[in-house]
Amino acid sequence: MKRAYAAVAAAALAAAAVPMVAHAQQQTDPNAKAEFVGAIKAGKKKATLKVTYSCNAGQALWVSAKESASGKKDRRLRKEGSSKTASAWWQSHRNAFVCDTQPHTARFSIDKVEKGSKGKLKDGIAWVQFCVTNGDDLVLSGSDWVRVRT
Repeated sequence: MKRAYAAVAAAALAAAAVPMVAHAQQQTDPNAKAEFVGAIKAGKKKATLKVTYSCNAGQALWVSAKESASGKKDRRLRKEGSSKTASAWWQSHRNAFVCDTQPHTARFSIDKVEKGSKGKLKDGIAWVQFCVTNGDDLVLSGSDWVRVRT
């Protein structure tokens, strides 16, 4: 019984360390929000997304876009672990951001530099996630379908 409990606890800790899990948690800042402004502008190696956001604190930002092979909405992309079924998955944890309770509008880059990223974004619709964390707390979680323009 102790082994089973230890295995479950270890799995839970490992899952908590994965940044893609952040969007499944309840956000701790009820006033935090993100609004995607316009389309993702995708090139061969980098894409940008304009976001208006506000949050009260944050140490890390993760931005992700997943697209189906057809470029059309695919509800499966909204599910946890769907990066495996996505034809294209671009992301970044490397963008600068500011959390000071004020609204900010900025362009954020995503690409295929980080492990697991893949494919080519094309004209269509992508499922986008924008998550800010502060330590283990999810401060802001925004997600929606966003048009991709190449």
